[in-house]
Amino acid sequence: MIEMRGQPLPGGGYVTTYSDITDYKRAEQALRESNETLEQRVEQRTREAAEANLSKTRFLAAISHDVLQPINAARLFTSALRDSDETAEQRRLAERVDASLRDAEELLDGLLDISRLDAGSLKPELTVFRLDELMASVAAQYAPLAAARGLRFRVHASRLSIRSDRRLLRRALQNFVANALRYTKEGRVVIGARRRGGGVDIEVWDSGPGIPPHHLAQIFEEFRRFEQPSPWGERGLGLGLSICQRVSRMLDHPISVRSWPGRGSVFAIRVPVADTPAPAKPPRAPVAHGDLSGLKVLCLDNDREILDGMEALLGRWGVDVRVAETVAAALAQARADRPDVLVADYHLHDELDGLGALQALREVCGAHTPAVLVTADGSDTLKRAARDLGLPVLTKPVKPASLRAFLAAQQRRVGV
Repeated sequence: MIEMRGQPLPGGGYVTTYSDITDYKRAEQALRESNETLEQRVEQRTREAAEANLSKTRFLAAISHDVLQPINAARLFTSALRDSDETAEQRRLAERVDASLRDAEELLDGLLDISRLDAGSLKPELTVFRLDELMASVAAQYAPLAAARGLRFRVHASRLSIRSDRRLLRRALQNFVANALRYTKEGRVVIGARRRGGGVDIEVWDSGPGIPPHHLAQIFEEFRRFEQPSPWGERGLGLGLSICQRVSRMLDHPISVRSWPGRGSVFAIRVPVADTPAPAKPPRAPVAHGDLSGLKVLCLDNDREILDGMEALLGRWGVDVRVAETVAAALAQARADRPDVLVADYHLHDELDGLGALQALREVCGAHTPAVLVTADGSDTLKRAARDLGLPVLTKPVKPASLRAFLAAQQRRVGV
């Protein structure tokens, strides 16, 4: 691009100059485009921020509603239980309270999983394990529910060894199966596997109502519920498939869904096959859930209500329960009468946390005294720290069946 400038001379005549301004004009155009792009980016970011705030508002509204619903139901059932004198009615109401609290627990677990996945605090631990063992453990969890609903529940296992994070993959598979059982009124639910090249598709088939095509793109969004009600009165929380999608992205395991309205659906996740086979695990010895009489358990927690609950629950199992609200009190009790098992909360708001307290108690009771850490902190960092000390972890809210299984195993170990 050439710029031409001219002007008359004082004594007559005219002078003209020619300049190449190509680079200048290019720079000017680039600056103009940059400003326009910057304005567009500012506008886009402003729009995204507004949408994020709206999404956050909807998210918090959904959270408030979904958390308060089961808690409100539990409160109503508790009030009815207090006024009831009939044993059968009291049992029915207690079961309804338990079901409502399980709903709240499921929602909070899902929210914690999403939070950890989004924050990157859950780090995949890739190992090689057998697919049939994973499928068998999930099947064992859901088979009683399927049987109670009169559904055929089948597992077509594969002995392939896969490479993945066992815990995260199991969570995704659990959500697939839970959804299938929630919406299937009659027929069957099938867990199967198909080898495809260097991977294997783990599939969950059901004979439920199916999903309309226009809903398939939305089912992996948080709090997105399917319009079709559950024939079993369950109310999905809209988090399970969102967790599956996050697990899929984290592990680079593609997920897919196919559905036929009125006939059923199939959800699948593709996992890489391991180069070397994993050895089969020896079968576990059955856990006895008999009387725990004679077992001395020391429970350490700074919350008096938690200790009262532990005394009530463990006392019904025949356990000789001792409780302490401080580390010093727990050490004093341990010196006075050595317990068989130690149970400690992690957050004690004391001179030591739960890990330090259990180490100190083991110095008094013996380095190999059975112990378990109870915590609401599900972070991998804490779990690794506990594992390094040889301590199992029970995550709050503690399931009584899990606690009883742990104590029963320790009872056999200490020979009480």
